[in-house]
Amino acid sequence: MGSIKIFSVFLLLAVSSALPAQNRKYTVAGVVVDSLTGKPMKEVNISVVGASGNWTTNQAGEFTVQVQRLPSVLYFSYVGYSIGNCLAEKSGEKNIRIAMLAETREISEVTVTGEKISKLIKGDTLNIIDFEIEDDRIVIFASLYKNLKDQRLYLANLKGDTLSHLQVSNAGKEIKFPEIMMPKTEFLVRDFTGKIQFLDKDCAHEVNHYFDRLTFGYDTQYSDFIGRVIPIKCEMEGKLVFQVATVTGSYTFFYGRGSQEGTPIKFVQDKKANSRYVSKELMAMAPHDADFNKRVSAPMFRKGKELFVFDFFSDHFEVFDSNLNPVRKVPISFQNVNVIDGLVFRIYSVDVDTKNFDQNIQYDEKAGKAYAFYRYKSDNKQYLKEINLETGQIDRVIQIPEFSNISNVRIYDNALYFLYDTKVYPYYRQLYRMVI
Repeated sequence: MGSIKIFSVFLLLAVSSALPAQNRKYTVAGVVVDSLTGKPMKEVNISVVGASGNWTTNQAGEFTVQVQRLPSVLYFSYVGYSIGNCLAEKSGEKNIRIAMLAETREISEVTVTGEKISKLIKGDTLNIIDFEIEDDRIVIFASLYKNLKDQRLYLANLKGDTLSHLQVSNAGKEIKFPEIMMPKTEFLVRDFTGKIQFLDKDCAHEVNHYFDRLTFGYDTQYSDFIGRVIPIKCEMEGKLVFQVATVTGSYTFFYGRGSQEGTPIKFVQDKKANSRYVSKELMAMAPHDADFNKRVSAPMFRKGKELFVFDFFSDHFEVFDSNLNPVRKVPISFQNVNVIDGLVFRIYSVDVDTKNFDQNIQYDEKAGKAYAFYRYKSDNKQYLKEINLETGQIDRVIQIPEFSNISNVRIYDNALYFLYDTKVYPYYRQLYRMVI
């Protein structure tokens, strides 16, 4: 457990900023109610990103929280309700009122055209750069064709009808995510609460779409957003689950109630990572400041009251209950491929397919299904493999025809959404949907 302890300490340093010299604390208070009935809600879990404590509301729905810095974002969670949040900006606030929205509302049915694959946003005027899906709405970042400086956020439904838009500028922030080798410019990021954040040169802006009208919520500075929010993968009944990764291992932790340090729940190790991705010849040819480090990926998602964490290098995924106790390990083999260890005697062994498999898992939160995405280098064909979450076997393989190289893959309500660069004039990116 020595290494776990070291990484637990490292996590605190990475995710939490240094405490003020006098360890000062600020108090904020309020009440949590049901948005429809107005009745107070007891035992609602409260978390603060970067803080080690967790709190709950009392019988009257009231809460008092002590934070170590202002402003701070408070998150409120309760089974059967969407995660709520608020921005506490001054000490001594007592009148914060949080209205929790029940998740019992039905999302309208989507009438899909008879085509298996169709262009979602009609017309030839938008160059779509990025998109994210939240409930039954799609937030799209795009520029007008032939005018890159005219940048806009669009709100659309799942049929592709645009509902509203916002003019934006200076979009994009370069971020080094754990799973990629080089920094990548991001425009839209969906955080662990399910909210979409728009990134520009200054900070991350929360995107809201009440009554189909796009607006910005509170802003998060990048020192907090990159160091505190991005590492958090999900919330489990008041506990924040996050990961720290290196080039050889991935550590999954959570902050428990009243804990002063992260509690480890899963360690994933890639023993071949140091020589897996980049040859010595390529390293010798690369510029001296090139970064080829690819940190170990351990995809995770929450399904109901269970947490799934994938370990491709030990051939299983592990399932944890709502208290983050391990309940079962499910063997998997879909990620493996036969490789040649010796050129003379052609000795074969089994290893993770790093050539065709991107080591990420796409989770359809509406349908409760998980998929592995493959792009085969030999013929550039692309496939989705649906994973049975009970047996670990592949239930079906879905080919993505006609499109040679898609990006920004999202899966929602048994449909695949992706961007594709057109190969004929006019040259720009389009958003497509494929029914799966």
